[in-house]
Amino acid sequence: MMKVFLVDDEIAIRENLRNSFPWEEKGYQLVGEAPDGEMALPMLRDLNAEILLTDIRMPFMDGIRLCEEVQRTMPWVERIILSGYDDFSYAQKAISLGVREYLLKPVTSEELGAALDRVRRQIEDKRKERENLTAMRERLSSGNQFLRDKLLASLFTDEGDPEDDDALIGQMRALGINLSASCYAVIDIAFDAEGEERLACRNALFTMAEMSGGGVFICSAPKGARALVLGDRPDDAEERAYSFANSLIHLPELMKAGHLLISIGETVNDFHSIRQSMRTARHARHLQNAERPVDHIIIGINEQKGSDNPLPEKELSPLYERLQYAQTGSVEMILTEYSESMDPALALGYLRVAALLAARRIIQEAGGNPKDTLDEQQITEALHTEGEEGLRRLAALLRSAMEYRDQNRSGYGDSAISHARAYLAQHYSDPNLMLQDVADEVHLSQSHFSTVFAQETGLTFTQYLTALRIGKAKELLEATEMRSSRIAQEIGYNDSHYFSYLFKKNTGMTPGEYRKESRNEKK
Repeated sequence: MMKVFLVDDEIAIRENLRNSFPWEEKGYQLVGEAPDGEMALPMLRDLNAEILLTDIRMPFMDGIRLCEEVQRTMPWVERIILSGYDDFSYAQKAISLGVREYLLKPVTSEELGAALDRVRRQIEDKRKERENLTAMRERLSSGNQFLRDKLLASLFTDEGDPEDDDALIGQMRALGINLSASCYAVIDIAFDAEGEERLACRNALFTMAEMSGGGVFICSAPKGARALVLGDRPDDAEERAYSFANSLIHLPELMKAGHLLISIGETVNDFHSIRQSMRTARHARHLQNAERPVDHIIIGINEQKGSDNPLPEKELSPLYERLQYAQTGSVEMILTEYSESMDPALALGYLRVAALLAARRIIQEAGGNPKDTLDEQQITEALHTEGEEGLRRLAALLRSAMEYRDQNRSGYGDSAISHARAYLAQHYSDPNLMLQDVADEVHLSQSHFSTVFAQETGLTFTQYLTALRIGKAKELLEATEMRSSRIAQEIGYNDSHYFSYLFKKNTGMTPGEYRKESRNEKK
């Protein structure tokens, strides 16, 4: 079944399209709908839709703006425009955004079916292209492609010379690649596949990057591949990185590969700092591999761990930057290096303050409370013991914090997700509640939050919210005489017909049938 998402601000039109077109009979699944583009955007990503069917004229975010955002962050989603206005300027704009189909309302079932079938063929053609191993071999054997691959790979090696980076930009530009951007993030993609399966995976990755329109570039790597994500702002780069990573999880070629691990490095503002983003992405992968083998997971190093009172950046010392990703066994060596590089009369005093700040931040970053984790006596002894013994006690304090970090790293999103669940329990009845609202509440970007939420709960945000609302609807149907339309409003649905559609889809019964059956069981 090919997944379709519908966006139109007119309830009557959504209801007509939902009920009059034989979706499943024609090989399609209507996975969701929304009244405007702003609400639709995160749901599209969340539901992994393949085709967007959207109106032009809508409040908040119109269809053209929605298509622009989809083209920027989810270019693999094909778009069909619906419009009640025979305005050629809209058609021109839609075509410039890669929209293949433009339908005028009222749309008949035959017209919609024909448009969907044309788009389906386009999607299937692209999939066949990805599966074409011969094309992959030809691409890799091409001189330009081989050179592009090697040049891009040089940005991710620790041995790279930053002084050569400017020349590299010029060489890439000569090959038709513009790497100039305000922000960058590196994605490390590791998967278990050999031979033709590995070629198929890399072919799919290259195709996905090409669809980004210059926002993502892929090169081969020993354990899989690496991607360089370009952005205009830090939040733009992170959003694009997580959107791209989420799309990779659903690629058929990568789904067949064992132990797919996608790690996202920190966002950097300078081309010369790309290697730092690579190091943090690689570190996230190593931490996850050390914790446990995985089938398919996305993990980022720049997680906000849900700390209620994070330390302001101005309080952080350079010592924290050294310890943030260090192994516990290297603590003594790091402290010794700091001690030997400073005035002996000042070194221990500085290290006491810096080590305590670093220990607190490491625990907070792992979602914990330093007061609950660090022993008060241990802190007192570390802060008041002189000489080499004082250094040893500081090292022990830091090891305690780092051990807590290592024990809790696989649940890096627990605190944020607990907060999100509590927020949803309070606000599920708001019909305008969106993923963005909850992501803002827990201080994560939309794609970042969507990824963490799904991996921690086993449900997408939309699935979780729908289950929460349907569960509440069941309670109201069992315990009250409220009409179905009133219950829909109580749980956050303005469209009572859509509520009934969702209820039956999730329970197999209409609200009325459920009420009757539940009461018969109690007799």
